[in-house]
Amino acid sequence: MIIRRIDIPFEHQMSRTQVVLGWIYLVVHMVLLPLLLSLYAYFSPNTVTEVQGNLIYLGLGVLFLLCVMLPYLRRSFDVLLDRFRLCLLAMVLAMLINYAMSTVTALLMLLLGNLTENPNDSAIMDMAADNSGVIKALSIFIAPVLEEVLYRGVAFGSIRKRSRAWAYVVSVTLFALSHVWQYALAYRDPALLLYAIQYIPVTVALTWAYERSGSIWTTIFFHMGYNALGFYMQSLQ
Repeated sequence: MIIRRIDIPFEHQMSRTQVVLGWIYLVVHMVLLPLLLSLYAYFSPNTVTEVQGNLIYLGLGVLFLLCVMLPYLRRSFDVLLDRFRLCLLAMVLAMLINYAMSTVTALLMLLLGNLTENPNDSAIMDMAADNSGVIKALSIFIAPVLEEVLYRGVAFGSIRKRSRAWAYVVSVTLFALSHVWQYALAYRDPALLLYAIQYIPVTVALTWAYERSGSIWTTIFFHMGYNALGFYMQSLQ
């Protein structure tokens, strides 16, 4: 008896209008809002705290999701229910992919040497020191939904039907750079861009899980768990 693997073709549940608006907001989310908030903080110091800035930043993202992406999230949740075991398996395998690739990137970061602590991680933990509940809620429950819709749903999903390779490249690159580019600019230190390497394993795993399961909720729940684990590991140090 020959057992054949059955691959489910990737299906993008996002409408054309949602894709167009999604790409527009991805630019706003990744570039425009961080720049505007940074400029406001520079010219009007002590008026908005870092935590308040993040509340504004992610709050606008939630508004975008509610106004534009709610039907997509609903359709994708139906896929999660229909393919629950497949989605669960995709999450487990994505964890293994992330673990294996993280080992390699950790060695690469050691070889690069003379690097300080990841600036994004440092900023999050500094904010969490005084506003632990708010920062954890934003990082674990809000940011994963918005980031997965933008970097997996919009970026990967819209390119995937034209080129699988480029879909991975664009999704992974944008997600990795989005966590570090503003620090490299603020501190005028291009070397900080090297920390984007640390985000490659998890974003490859997330992208693969989305492609394999066909549901954005697979990656949302994986991302939530990943961020929660990150806070737990930091608390042990």
